[in-house]
Amino acid sequence: MKGRWIYFTATALAGILSAFDHFVVFIIVFFFLLLFLWKIKGFSKKYLFIISLIFFLFLIRSELAEKANRTNFAADENKFHILFQKDIKVDGDRLSAIGKDLMRKEKIVFSYQIKTEKEKKWIIKNLKTGLACKITGTLLEPTMETNVNAFNYREYLIRKQIFWILKADQVNLLQCTSQKKTPFSFFQSVRENGIQYVQDHFPNESSPLAVALLFGERDYIETNRLETYEKLGIVHLLAISGLHVGMMSGMMYYLGIRIGITRERMTIALLLFLPCYALLTGAAPSVIRAVSMMILFLSLKKWSIYALNTIDIISMVFLVYTFITPYVIYDVGFQLSFSVSFALILSAPILLKRFHHAIPLLLSTSFICQLAAIPIMLYYFYEVSVISILANTIFIPLFSLIILPAIFLLFLLHLLMGTTIVFLMQPLNLLIMATNGLALKLSLFPFAMLTFGRPSLMIMLLYFWSIPLFFSLWERMKGAKRFMQVLLLPLSIMCVQLVGNVLSPYGEITFIDVGQGDSIFIKLPFGRGNYLIDTGGTIQFNTEEWKARKKKFEVGKDVVVPFLKSKGITAIDKLIITHGDADHIGGALSVLKELQVKEILLPKTRELSELEKELLTMAKRNGIPWNFLSAGDSWKSGNTNFHVVSPQAGVEVERNNGSIVLFVKIGGLRWLFTGDLEEEGEEQLVNHYDNLTIDVLKAGHHGSKTSTTIAFLDQLEPKIAIISAGENNRYGHPAEEVLTNLSERKIKILRTDQHGAITYFFKGETGTFSAVHP
Repeated sequence: MKGRWIYFTATALAGILSAFDHFVVFIIVFFFLLLFLWKIKGFSKKYLFIISLIFFLFLIRSELAEKANRTNFAADENKFHILFQKDIKVDGDRLSAIGKDLMRKEKIVFSYQIKTEKEKKWIIKNLKTGLACKITGTLLEPTMETNVNAFNYREYLIRKQIFWILKADQVNLLQCTSQKKTPFSFFQSVRENGIQYVQDHFPNESSPLAVALLFGERDYIETNRLETYEKLGIVHLLAISGLHVGMMSGMMYYLGIRIGITRERMTIALLLFLPCYALLTGAAPSVIRAVSMMILFLSLKKWSIYALNTIDIISMVFLVYTFITPYVIYDVGFQLSFSVSFALILSAPILLKRFHHAIPLLLSTSFICQLAAIPIMLYYFYEVSVISILANTIFIPLFSLIILPAIFLLFLLHLLMGTTIVFLMQPLNLLIMATNGLALKLSLFPFAMLTFGRPSLMIMLLYFWSIPLFFSLWERMKGAKRFMQVLLLPLSIMCVQLVGNVLSPYGEITFIDVGQGDSIFIKLPFGRGNYLIDTGGTIQFNTEEWKARKKKFEVGKDVVVPFLKSKGITAIDKLIITHGDADHIGGALSVLKELQVKEILLPKTRELSELEKELLTMAKRNGIPWNFLSAGDSWKSGNTNFHVVSPQAGVEVERNNGSIVLFVKIGGLRWLFTGDLEEEGEEQLVNHYDNLTIDVLKAGHHGSKTSTTIAFLDQLEPKIAIISAGENNRYGHPAEEVLTNLSERKIKILRTDQHGAITYFFKGETGTFSAVHP
């Protein structure tokens, strides 16, 4: 059975997906797999029977897991007994954790807004894993995605058997009791204490990296630094993986032998230690894979049970892991860890035969990792690092030979000798600072990241076909020329995706769900123009320092930019800021930072807002031109004309009524984009354009009662009104009278607070509306 376990892996995966996703599709996949193994690989009937048995075994196991994945709550409970299990985090005035309700035996996400600074200090000091507290609160359903390609938090939690978020009213530690220690809670407590120990005793610059490399916790690393490592494609160095497990095992084994322990006893010691190490480092999928492979390898070697090659070992680990927790196949860490590991193991014979020097070997290894990860990276993150291969060639030796061993040794020495070895930490601290500085400089290279967008199903299938085929052809061919020829196979798929984004005959108008704000994306067919009207924005309120959160939500960075990148958008031809309110312009700086903006358009007003001034300062620094618009201005792209119909030049109005209002005919419909136009501005508009009629109205000021007046509607006669407003917003938008006025005129209402993002897809003069939540 040597070398055949990988086919069992493919069969098991097909069985799981047939239960969770598309039964008929993966039954067909399984049938073709059987045909391939019989006709091409020459599998005997015995092995074909085993393959079939594995498929149906994993199908049944996954069906049972899906049926068992149900909540025990009725949703109206308000009293709970919560055991805090892991991920206890205090960020500003917010406490969050993963807990378990002891009455209903169900996991839950715990959330609490801390009331005072004194309470925050008390919670940080006293709330630990293993405490069970009686708590009152409200159960909330996790949020679903409201924009295309966005992260679905509800689905993510359900796959971890979590169905509710408990929003607590109060946390009173006097009502908490310590529970009996379990192996899991014991190691979780040790992990928490270890993280705190590193924070207390390592220098501030190096402690976040040390926590990540020792305990697998990256939350302490600054967001900007993480983004730098992501741009370079080296963020995997900050996660516990095979490199760390192998180094830890090698160091322990070598030190044990050096002090006189026999090889047999050191092997047993490692077998006992490795599961503990997995728990201490957070038991992420990459850790479980690496630890399981090492345990299996050491066990087979010690007891000489059966000789297996590495590909069989990782295949067996995959089978056991997915049988125990089938939903883990949806974890991006699991997908990256196993796909890259499979690629490296299968390519190892090529690498060892053809490359005998360190640098070519390292470059080739980095290339294999990058290529194997491309479909997954594009699906989840929409872009890949262009300089990843070079960056990995620099940083992998630096981390594996110097930084990682140094952090391990200094941590152990500090535990044994205390402050007497503090002087040894300064050189490491300087090295980490220099490493971070080098990473930042490399990440600033132009085109460090290449944005493709999320691949379509067809493109994904082509990636999954072309990349394994490339590796297969590469194994048989020699020479740089032949290598480049076979490399054209996956590269051509990437080119098809890029060209498809630009030359698509389809256009779209999407009202992005940015909560309480506006952001509208217009894409013309055949790459004739990408326009963004407003960027949404998070309204910031002055707050006390202790309440400030390290990870602040920012609409431009966290919603608008990811949406655009998921569409493969790298350039905005015109960024149109209707006016200077934060909920329309607040995300603009992030758009300028992450995308190429060719021109900025703003309303011609007497005085700029502070946010407009800040935007233009950044535009000047980046060499981006800008223009101020008023009624009568226009531009043309292909057959599409954009007309500015408000504000009127020379007319003094307050900011909302000074919004840029655009009239445009796209996809066979007449559109009016109104910004925050209110009654006074609406009256001026219809007085100047008394023959203006439209099909689609973007309701002004989020459906406020000061906008979308009866006279305005009767003049324009729209058939559809789109309202961009935040769910349960504090302003009560949209107003009931506006909804009544629209309904009485039989105008169809689409709302981002109810439907999520609203999109009009069109080709030529015809199109259709769709919403994330119909």
